[in-house]
Amino acid sequence: MLDFPLRLALYNFLPVALTGVALWFISRYVADQDPANHRLALLGGGLILAGGLSKATWKLIAAATGSDLVWLATALFPLMAPGFALLAVALWGAVRRQFGRPVPAGLWRVAALLVLVACVAAALRQWVFALPRGWFLPLLILVSLGNLTASALLIAAALGRRRWGTAGLFAVNLLMIFALQPIAMMNPKTLAMHWLEQSLTVLGTACFALAAYQQWRLHRPSPPHLANVKA
Repeated sequence: MLDFPLRLALYNFLPVALTGVALWFISRYVADQDPANHRLALLGGGLILAGGLSKATWKLIAAATGSDLVWLATALFPLMAPGFALLAVALWGAVRRQFGRPVPAGLWRVAALLVLVACVAAALRQWVFALPRGWFLPLLILVSLGNLTASALLIAAALGRRRWGTAGLFAVNLLMIFALQPIAMMNPKTLAMHWLEQSLTVLGTACFALAAYQQWRLHRPSPPHLANVKA
């Protein structure tokens, strides 16, 4: 692994912080639209944030002390995979409610089933079939599908209210995720490539945070006195 300068390791916390802001406003959007699944969104967002913090902390410790705490680095996908599954399911209910459609009860069971299937597949590949890093692929698939589903739902929710700018910001974040894939697979990776990767991540998460804020503001309930004035 390339030795990270301390300033680059600290820079890694910026997209994590921006993601945390975005997830908070998304959880508020879910609470306003479908309160029954607010906790599902909060738990999913918390797991996603914990995954990002674990990876950023690993880089910071490596840069500051030279210690390679592998468990911190590998915690990213085991935390993010269930996080995105829970968030996507919660958003599905919220977006359906926004469009005036019924939301089935017990959506947490769907999220739990998705996580269980991924975990069983990971365990079988790792311990039964003894594949190298066998646990990784099922969790990667769950992260990717959850992220794509959540992004698509947020874009659809914005387009449903003709908020083209908000939808565009969500789309930019999604495009940055795809743009980062070729960079992540490059080996060896120069220091300049690490800076480019983090800068694109910051751009994407900044758009994500701004769009999430706009989405929440657009759909938050009016205070009672304002609602009476509008009526």
